Amino acid sequence: MRDPEEGRLTVVILQYRKNRLNHRLVFGTARFVVRRGWRRRLAAFAPDATFGYERWQAGEHGTRDWRLFVCRTSSQGSLTKIPGVLPGAVLLLEARGKTKVKRAFVALDALRREGESLEDLAPHRWRALYNALQTRPSTLSDGRNPSWPRV
Repeated sequence: MRDPEEGRLTVVILQYRKNRLNHRLVFGTARFVVRRGWRRRLAAFAPDATFGYERWQAGEHGTRDWRLFVCRTSSQGSLTKIPGVLPGAVLLLEARGKTKVKRAFVALDALRREGESLEDLAPHRWRALYNALQTRPSTLSDGRNPSWPRV
């Protein structure tokens, strides 16, 4: 018998080419992963799963594109089109560029040190972290929890 949830899975394309390309999961538990050759895998997520997805690409003179996405899968409603995520997902956090992605990783590490499960973090906390990353660069390096806005 076919699983009724199977048709609603979100697929994430994971790729790796040494010194050229790295599209990987930062966190999240896929329902299953399919290997498509040595450099490519497909990770499938059930509805309402949260995952972190990093996309890094090199150019001739260093990093050309570096992005970090925190996404929540959904089987209904409007989805954001995200490169490498099919059919799309609800975007909770996006960091683009070397500085913002590095700051986002510092924030994720701080959350992990505090014992937070990144997969179970509420969507409003991801959005608060996104706003902090966009507006207050100094608040993420002081060792306090970066996921709550400062007053």
